[in-house]
Amino acid sequence: MCGTQVAVNPTADFGATPQLSGWWRRVGATVIDEFILFIPTYVVLVGVGAIAGLVIGALAGSALGGFYMVKLLTRPEGQTIGNRVVSTCVRDATTGQLPTTRQVLKRWGFVAVYSLFGLTGAHSGTMVVGLFGLVDCLYPLFNVRKQTLHDVFAHTIVLNKPSIA
Repeated sequence: MCGTQVAVNPTADFGATPQLSGWWRRVGATVIDEFILFIPTYVVLVGVGAIAGLVIGALAGSALGGFYMVKLLTRPEGQTIGNRVVSTCVRDATTGQLPTTRQVLKRWGFVAVYSLFGLTGAHSGTMVVGLFGLVDCLYPLFNVRKQTLHDVFAHTIVLNKPSIA
């Protein structure tokens, strides 16, 4: 919680004081990860969608993104490829340790749930996705711990990971 000291994972070399990642680094990591996932997600969406329908295809594409996030964020580095490029890592907001699989699933699931509102086909569904996506993306600009809404929900933070000189 705000004001709580963050204990750092001793296997991660953060130096004396870990720094919360800034908004632009977070945006950079997200753009890189979305770019990496775009073609595989599209292939899954179209392939599964042709067999089982658009909704199932979209769910399968979303599950692919979830697999990517869970697989990489629960590794010892706590980083997706985008996080590696911009030198950030995801950690538990209280302990500073790697996030648990449950935390990573909650973090990804929060975004997946509001994103899937777009599948309703209704204009209001698209508006929900856009509004929640915008608020979630901009929330770190106003949050003292620079957390997105999905970070707050999953009880995670994003830290800068110093480069090794």
